[in-house]
Amino acid sequence: MKKNVKYIIIGIITISSFTILLLFNFVILPKLPSNINQNNNDNREKKFEVENISVYIDYSGVKENEFFQNLNLTNYETTAYHALLNCCNIKIKDYGWGIFVEEINGIGVGWIYWINNDAPPSMPSNYFYLMDNDTVNWKYA
Repeated sequence: MKKNVKYIIIGIITISSFTILLLFNFVILPKLPSNINQNNNDNREKKFEVENISVYIDYSGVKENEFFQNLNLTNYETTAYHALLNCCNIKIKDYGWGIFVEEINGIGVGWIYWINNDAPPSMPSNYFYLMDNDTVNWKYA
């Protein structure tokens, strides 16, 4: 009888620990505010609207490249991710800390992005705020 009680207590502790882990990972952590890109380089900050955005998609020879011009983004949806979302069919993976673009117009996995001719940002595209006249470059690697 003592062995059964011992296994029951171990089972209760295990289930409780697992429940707390799940609660922490899926309920508490996703709701924590992220400080990514609160005020990133070049005084980029979240704006209600940006104008004249261009998006260049380089498929690396898999299919013909595409170029979209004069995009206007509104409603605070003014990130590099939103620019892509406005002109292409995409498949994403949301990790909670940022969105990973898996496919663009059926081509993937392995996309990188950069803005204008600068080095690729060290943040997910859904946290990189655009400014007027930016060009978002996406390349299949």
